[in-house]
Amino acid sequence: MVFSSAIFLFAFFPAVFAVYRLVPGMKGKNAVLVLVSLVFYCFGRLAHLPLLLASILVNWAAGRLLGKTEDKKKRRAVVTAAVVFDLGLMGVFKYLDFIVENINAISGAAIPLPGISLPLGISFFTFTAMSYVIEVYRKPGNMAESLLDTVLYISLFPTISSGPIVSWKTARPQMRERTCSAEKTAQGIRRFIVGMGKKLLIADIVGKMVDGIYTGSALDARLAWLGALGYAVQIYFDFAGYSDMAIGIGQVFGFALPENFDRPYTALGLTDFWKRWHISLTTWFRNYLYMPLVMSRPLQKLYKKWAARYGRAKANKLSILIPMAVVWLLTGLWHGAAWNYVLWGAWHGLFCALEGVGLIRTKGLEKSFGGRLLLRLYTWAVILLGVVLFRAGSLARAGQMFSAMFTGWKFLPAATLQLQILCTPLTVFCLVLGTVLSVVRLPALGGRTEKWAQPLSYVLALGLLVLCVMNMAQSGFQPFIYGVQF
Repeated sequence: MVFSSAIFLFAFFPAVFAVYRLVPGMKGKNAVLVLVSLVFYCFGRLAHLPLLLASILVNWAAGRLLGKTEDKKKRRAVVTAAVVFDLGLMGVFKYLDFIVENINAISGAAIPLPGISLPLGISFFTFTAMSYVIEVYRKPGNMAESLLDTVLYISLFPTISSGPIVSWKTARPQMRERTCSAEKTAQGIRRFIVGMGKKLLIADIVGKMVDGIYTGSALDARLAWLGALGYAVQIYFDFAGYSDMAIGIGQVFGFALPENFDRPYTALGLTDFWKRWHISLTTWFRNYLYMPLVMSRPLQKLYKKWAARYGRAKANKLSILIPMAVVWLLTGLWHGAAWNYVLWGAWHGLFCALEGVGLIRTKGLEKSFGGRLLLRLYTWAVILLGVVLFRAGSLARAGQMFSAMFTGWKFLPAATLQLQILCTPLTVFCLVLGTVLSVVRLPALGGRTEKWAQPLSYVLALGLLVLCVMNMAQSGFQPFIYGVQF
């Protein structure tokens, strides 16, 4: 079940909302959300419900031990065991086929692939669970007050399949105290509708053109660059739309979920881009991997050696390279068990590293209009080349796309015909609209103080809802990109 499906929109969500509002007390409301979250998960992967429950129970038990144990060695052993369990779970279900494929390719063996199906949202609920045990390890007082709180935190249905990844520090106070006012409910529903519009009216329509380009046999420079731009628009409005819908649903039930996007396509450089794109994932890697690596004893020793030899300024720049390399390798792998994802992570990591050590001087360029324009062009170029790796599905197809982008300037009749078929007036309109909306800041009517702004924002949201329902009636629904492969 996805948020943009008729069963969710007209049956599941209204029923859950009604029951939630009728049940008294925060414990009762939490129990309702736990039950419906597990039911929601069962709609996606019933066979994997025991896996989710096992993950919750193991991490809850680890949290209890960490909260009641003072011995440092025992605490370190418990958190290590919990993290190994979490990563092992994700490794088996998400990466085992990938590992076997590469062993076969390197050794010439013919080990049969396990063919294990990917559990819904395993990358998201694993990172959520790890946030819990790490926060309790850092401060025993962060231990959950009950098993119910832990289950709700890890399985909350708006976030379990595609985030945002909520830290335990953010979620914990909301388990016991949150308000569900009429104003918050209205704002949450409006946010949900805006997200659904992004998904159905831009991402899905542009996505049909993108699918035609990446699966078609005809290919030249026009189609290749159009496919890159189209997928950049599609994935942004698909994932940002999901995030808006999740945040809106959370708001209806009183939760303040973290923002996940901040106009990333207006970024001035790749470092700035990753402060704006999938913010909850970037924050997770920074808090639980990058900073611990930077502060680790081996890297601190290495920093002192470099500082003595090259000076502190150079040592600071050099010391970030190792943790950055680890983070970006794992960021690529987190997105998918394939080499194109690994290379996509390395591609983004390369430019973040070049900016980090000062070889690409973004700060200086930001000071002038021409410099900012140059930075935006550079950022878009890196993003467009990166999305080809992300979407291609294989290195061979990515190579074909890159070849066409830079050498395919002899336009083929078959490609011209493909363009005519794929570029319908509606598709072109949605692509242009999506591109403009991703780089231009529109006034937020809901945040205006004028008396007419708030009512107008709800009228516009109602009109958007009508368009979304009409689209659903004609086209059905497409799964969210992040919900399918993560």
